Amino acid sequence: METNADGTYFQEGDRVRIKRTGEQGRINAADGGVVYVLLDGTNETRLFSARLDEDAYIEFADAHAEETIPRRAGTRGE
Repeated sequence: METNADGTYFQEGDRVRIKRTGEQGRINAADGGVVYVLLDGTNETRLFSARLDEDAYIEFADAHAEETIPRRAGTRGE
């Protein structure tokens, strides 16, 4: 994870989970505001936005890291 004046972004090597399906994987590459996630079970690669915000399709899979990310009211996990 990288945080700068523009926001918080995922980085290569971060463990993530797809919010809608619960699938997990690792960010394999980051380029130009997008990240490529290599899924654990299928070795399939999917493309997502690198920016971490309340509308992101992916979230950190590490339990400790998730505690530091503020959740929007009415989302899963509350």
